[in-house]
Amino acid sequence: MSESENTSVVAITVAVMLAVVMQVLDLTIVNVALTYMRGSLQANSDQITWVLTSYMIANVILLPLTGLLVERYGQRTVMLWSVAGFVVASALCGQAHSLPEIVLWRLLQGVFGASLAPVGQTIMLHAYPARKRGQAMAILGMGIMLGPILGPTLGGWLTDTLSWRWVFYVNIPFGILAFLLLQAVPNIGRSDHPRPVDWLGFALMAIGFGALQGVLSLGNEDDWFSSRTIIILSLISALGLLFFVWRSLSVKHPVVNLRLLKDANLSLGSAGIGIFGLALFGAMVILPIMLEDFLHYEAFTTGLVMAPQGVGAMLAMVVAGRLLARNVNPRDIVLVGIFFGAIGSWYTTKYNLDISMAWVIWPSFVRGLGLGLVSIPLFTLAFSTIDKKDQAEGSGIFNLMRTLGGSIGIAIVSTVMTQGKQMGWNQMAGHINPFNPAFHRFIGAMGMGESPRAWQVLGNVVVLPQAGMRGVLDAFILTFYSFLVLIPLVLLLRRPPEPAEPAGGGEALGH
Repeated sequence: MSESENTSVVAITVAVMLAVVMQVLDLTIVNVALTYMRGSLQANSDQITWVLTSYMIANVILLPLTGLLVERYGQRTVMLWSVAGFVVASALCGQAHSLPEIVLWRLLQGVFGASLAPVGQTIMLHAYPARKRGQAMAILGMGIMLGPILGPTLGGWLTDTLSWRWVFYVNIPFGILAFLLLQAVPNIGRSDHPRPVDWLGFALMAIGFGALQGVLSLGNEDDWFSSRTIIILSLISALGLLFFVWRSLSVKHPVVNLRLLKDANLSLGSAGIGIFGLALFGAMVILPIMLEDFLHYEAFTTGLVMAPQGVGAMLAMVVAGRLLARNVNPRDIVLVGIFFGAIGSWYTTKYNLDISMAWVIWPSFVRGLGLGLVSIPLFTLAFSTIDKKDQAEGSGIFNLMRTLGGSIGIAIVSTVMTQGKQMGWNQMAGHINPFNPAFHRFIGAMGMGESPRAWQVLGNVVVLPQAGMRGVLDAFILTFYSFLVLIPLVLLLRRPPEPAEPAGGGEALGH
């Protein structure tokens, strides 16, 4: 390549990396700020997770439209509009003053962020010559892995130093720089005869998934099916998804080509990545709440304690990539990853209010190793038996399930935490009464008589933290079992076919 071409490739690489890291970072940077946002926005621990799930559900719904948008407008145009919209939505999130307001702007942020990673990947593939495309994907992969590592630490530092609003404002300078550098990207990908958009199928998918998210997020607050709202949303979700499946199997150009799920590896791999999403994002929600609410860590310290999970994941991805290059069975790598993930999650089920920082760090690192060893080989297995011409649409299904699994997982984990906390409160509070000798010993040691203040101290100092920890442990148990559920799915996956040996066998291998 000439010097000018090299300069253009560097500009494109930096622009795409900025845009993709900005989008991936937003999945994790917000987590450590949730406790502070909860106070400012007057929301409880169950409601505040809407800040996460609204972003992810918008990603789920808009992701399948990415290819169709590129066919109509070209890669550069889609990327520029996505970056500009993401920056504007980030600024609006930063100035939000109520829960409904920030959920609305997070939805908008998710809408514009959905196309950044897939279009960025395509731009990188076109910018690099064929012999360097592996290097391009490695660079992009490292950028994507920076999110889980930098997100909690950067989010904690910004929250402690400035305020939680800066976890959104930080996107503005990076977005503006990415927008300027993206001018160097050629506007390729447009088609003179783009595929028609199945708007009815898209509407049915949006209604079905949106209502499902509403059921999962509101169900705990409204006592599930004793609420008319939950019953109506459940019916809307069931009918929407049922007609969406029927529509996808009936039209020539569906929004999501569900016919590809006839391939066993793709369907099992997609189911597996959905469960994997629950394990990944579920843990990312539980840890900050436990560390900040019950162990009283500052936001920055919380971020530092959570960073080892991202470090472990990145190291494991490098190892997984090298093992795959040596033709190691991807299924064996995934099973080893499940073992590490389950071990790291099992130790979290033994936590209590007196654990040291080390007991948070090393299980997180071990779980990160598991997450890294599962993700890339599972992707390889899912696409090992599908035709090359169908891989782009198959990738849409796979990524849809990963994001949907994370979104549903966050809602389920939040519900489990809230219910566990309520059950713990009911059980422990029943033992606080004047007829319990331990009650009199405690208030005597505290120098208090049977006054209203004694009851308040007992509730806030003893019962509430223990009940909250009960909910956290129930959620950790769920993430532990989610790794175990992956095992039968992985065992059913077929090994990729052996690569054909080139003519001349031994001679070819020697060069």
